[in-house]
Amino acid sequence: MSYPEVFNEWETVRMLQQGYSISRFGDGEFKMMDGAGYVREPPNKKLAHEMRQILRNPPPRLLRAIPTMDPRGPKYPTWKKHTERFTHLLRRTKGPFYSAFISRPDSAPWIRTREFAEEFVKVWYGKKVAVLCEETSKTSTLVERTLAVGPEARIIYCPSHKAYANIDVYEEKIVEWAPEIAILSCGMTATCLAARLARRGIQAIDFGSGGKYLLECLDA
Repeated sequence: MSYPEVFNEWETVRMLQQGYSISRFGDGEFKMMDGAGYVREPPNKKLAHEMRQILRNPPPRLLRAIPTMDPRGPKYPTWKKHTERFTHLLRRTKGPFYSAFISRPDSAPWIRTREFAEEFVKVWYGKKVAVLCEETSKTSTLVERTLAVGPEARIIYCPSHKAYANIDVYEEKIVEWAPEIAILSCGMTATCLAARLARRGIQAIDFGSGGKYLLECLDA
C-alpha cells in the first residue's frame, strides 16, 4: 500500500467552512495507535482503540486529517521517515484524507498568511462557540476576538497532560451548552472528542495550537 493522497490546507479549510468536523492525526497520534506513549499522554489502550476506530469508521461529517507528505514543506525529510509506519496504520482505511497541517505552519509555511487566517476564522465567525483549551492557550483569545458582535463563546479549560481521562466530562459539558461549533485545543483528546461531537450533530474542530500563529497573521 502506498501513502494516500491528501487534500491540501486550503481545500481542508473550505470543507470546514461547509460545516464538516475534523480529527487530526500527527506523529503523536500514530505513535499512540502503535502502542507507544506521547509527551502529554502515557500509553493508553482505550485512547489508541478510539483513534483507530475514528480512522476506520468516521462519522459521515468528519474529515480525517493526516500529514500531507508535501515535499515543499521544511519538515518533509522528517515526515518522510515515518511514511512506512503511517501507511501500516492506514492499511484498513479508505480516503478521502485531508491535511493535518491547517494549524501547523512549521510543516506548511505557506499557510502563514493573512488571507489563510481570514478564511480559517470564517469557520466559526458569527456562531455560538464552545472552546476547550489550556488556560495558557491563545485559542480562546483568537475565538473571542473573531466572533463579531452578538455570538458568545464558552471557554472550558483542560490540563496540558492526561486530558483524555476527562473526555466524557468535556463531551457532556459541550453537548449541554449546545454550541453550533466546538474548537478543541487539547491534543489527542481533541482528535477523539471531535469525532464524538460530530456523531452528536455538533461541528467540531481539532484545532491544535494554531491560535498564536493565526493571531499573528491577522495582526500582520
